[in-house]
Amino acid sequence: MSAVVTTQDPDVIAAEHHDGLPFDRGAHDRLLRMPPLRGSRIAHSAVPVTVDASALESQLAEARATIAEQRERIAYLESLSMTDELTGLLNRRGFFSHFRREIAAARRQRAKGNGKGGGVLVIIDLDGFKRINDTHGHMAGDAYLRQIARLLVGAVREEDVVARLGGDEFALLLTNTDAACGGARARQIATMACRRGVPWSNAELPIRFSFGVQPYGADDREEEVVRLADAHMYRNKAGRRLRSPGRKAAQPVARSAANRRATA
Repeated sequence: MSAVVTTQDPDVIAAEHHDGLPFDRGAHDRLLRMPPLRGSRIAHSAVPVTVDASALESQLAEARATIAEQRERIAYLESLSMTDELTGLLNRRGFFSHFRREIAAARRQRAKGNGKGGGVLVIIDLDGFKRINDTHGHMAGDAYLRQIARLLVGAVREEDVVARLGGDEFALLLTNTDAACGGARARQIATMACRRGVPWSNAELPIRFSFGVQPYGADDREEEVVRLADAHMYRNKAGRRLRSPGRKAAQPVARSAANRRATA
């Protein structure tokens, strides 16, 4: 007569599944008292969790404000890296960044069949600026540069670009125009500038500069366009020196009493 043995019999379990380790009856009893499995999940009691919605909203709003502040800070630092501190114009880095975008826009415009695109670059170099610094000091030189910047910004369209490349060198990007119109506009600006001066102390410092013009389009590289415009500018400057060897561009001109009262 064979005996029927259930899986709840610890002695049988110990005999059939003994793996060389001592049988732990206490552990076996604890396993028997565990609740049964429900499908593939272990049954457990629910733990209530309380969530403060207002606190979460406050933390979310604070995180958004921090992100917005960081973005503003990044934008401010980027603008500093591309802006000339003295004049507020684009600096050399900002100018080349903008120039690359202009040439890329010309390529897109041509690809869409909307014309050639492009414009004219004007490189400007002040005449006699070193004499101003040597004679009147660097504060006069700074005031002179700021006045040149205001003059150039006021002489171009809103869509054009004005930059200070460094020292006494400036650049104009006359967009969406051809070489003839760009050259004529550069000559008009130079003529207008020659009729003005920068008040300093009891004198007026004349404004004189040499310029070079070079058109650009979709097939050009910004560095090459700048090099060509720079070469044209230096030829222009050399020619002006030959035509007027005795002129002292930065020599201050005495201002009349009427002019002194007008600017007082």
